[in-house]
Amino acid sequence: MGSGPLARSVLVGLVGLSLAGFPVAAFAQTAKETTNAGKRWEEEFGFWQKASSGSDITQFENYLEQYPNGTFASMARLRIAELKAAGNANPAATASDDAAVKAKADEAKAAEESKRDADAEKAKADDARKAADAEKAKAEAKKAEEAAAAARKLASEKAAAEEKAKTEAAAAEKARADESARLKAEADRKAADERKLAAEKAAEAERVKKEAAAAEKAKADEAARVQAEAERRKADEAAAAQKARAEAEANARAAEAAAARAEDAKRLEAEKAAAAEKTRLEQEAAAARKLADEKTRELERLKAEAAKAAAEAEAKAAEAARLAAEAKKRAAEAEAAQKRATTSGPATATRDSAEAERLAAAKREEDTFQKAVVAGSRQAFQAYLDVYPRGRYASDARERMAAIATKPVPKAEAERMVEERPVVDPREAYMERSTRVQAQRWLSALGYSTYGADGVFGPRTRAAIAAWQGASGYRADGYLSRRQFAALRQAAQFAQARQTSRERRYQRDYDVLEGPVDGYYDGPYYSDDGYYRRRGGVVIIPGY
Repeated sequence: MGSGPLARSVLVGLVGLSLAGFPVAAFAQTAKETTNAGKRWEEEFGFWQKASSGSDITQFENYLEQYPNGTFASMARLRIAELKAAGNANPAATASDDAAVKAKADEAKAAEESKRDADAEKAKADDARKAADAEKAKAEAKKAEEAAAAARKLASEKAAAEEKAKTEAAAAEKARADESARLKAEADRKAADERKLAAEKAAEAERVKKEAAAAEKAKADEAARVQAEAERRKADEAAAAQKARAEAEANARAAEAAAARAEDAKRLEAEKAAAAEKTRLEQEAAAARKLADEKTRELERLKAEAAKAAAEAEAKAAEAARLAAEAKKRAAEAEAAQKRATTSGPATATRDSAEAERLAAAKREEDTFQKAVVAGSRQAFQAYLDVYPRGRYASDARERMAAIATKPVPKAEAERMVEERPVVDPREAYMERSTRVQAQRWLSALGYSTYGADGVFGPRTRAAIAAWQGASGYRADGYLSRRQFAALRQAAQFAQARQTSRERRYQRDYDVLEGPVDGYYDGPYYSDDGYYRRRGGVVIIPGY
């Protein structure tokens, strides 16, 4: 392709187009760029002529490496592909010849047939070369067309560049004209501004002059006004002095009258204070009497409960003594039976052993019933009946349960039965039921309400104990040790003694009434203010 006449003519045409270059431009920069482009084109064209004059693939590859986007890059890639295809076909032909030679050596007897085969192979090779030449001619024609298209494209690009350069030159000329017009307009505007500023300065000077004249006039007017004001003030001061003397005389007379009124008011205030103090003392006395009555009723109730508890304790003690005597009698009988068993024969021993077993069972039943009696609760008797439904004390247990069921259950006891069963802690093992009741009363007396005194330390009692412990400097765990029980008793006794002393002091001097009473609104207990009686004292209205 590189040495064909068609390719050479195309390359000469391309060189002619490329060397034509841009026409002479108006600017030196455009001329310089045109010169550099022509130089690069000459170098690339010389490299391509050197590569296309031979059939070395390396030359074409070097061209592509230096000019990957050059004018003849597509031609170089096509030429490399043709040379590689021709190189791959030659080994195939060589292999065919070797096979033919080997066939001739192996088949000496078929020489004529081998010759015909060789001729046929040669004809095929000739056809292949002709086809390759035709394909090569087509490729060269195609490359020539591509080169012509590239030349036309380059010419159009050069024409476009020339047109662009002309347009840019015209634009630059227009820009210079516009800039000149803008500078002239800016100079005119600055001159107008300077004239305007000079006029404003002249006006400002005239205004300052007028203001100075006005200030001088105002200063003179102010001096005249100050003088007139001073004269008026002197006249006012003289009139004020006259008025002050008259007011002083009037105030002296008013002070005398006010002193008299103040004396009367002071006397009335003293009387009111005395009445208020008397009323307060009467109220405190009424409250003290009411508290004393409540304490008295509480004491009587506690005495009644103590007497009832003592009677129950005596009954339980008598029952326990009876049961103990019976148990002692049973033990003596068991001992006698044991002795008889040791002194008699085998049959008697068997009977005595059975008798001893019976006595032991009776003893266990009696102990269970005795524990139920000591507990005195429905649950304890029910536990005995669960074990001995037909025991000797079954009827007695049922009667006691019926008696317990018919008794009215106090509200505190009902709440205790609903609450969780208390847990016996080793720290409170020393406390009996009566001791627990007393502790609950002491806590309530100190202001830590346990909501009843039933001897059962439920959640409310535990909360009251913890509150008292925290206030007394102990660890608030809700359980009373022996030392804390003694401290609680001492604190309650001190509080009760102090309250009793206060009640006695109030009851000795004051009278407290519970009201409203009959004749309250018509009798001596009602006055205009609604609550204080005329003779002194106070009426306490419950719930008010």
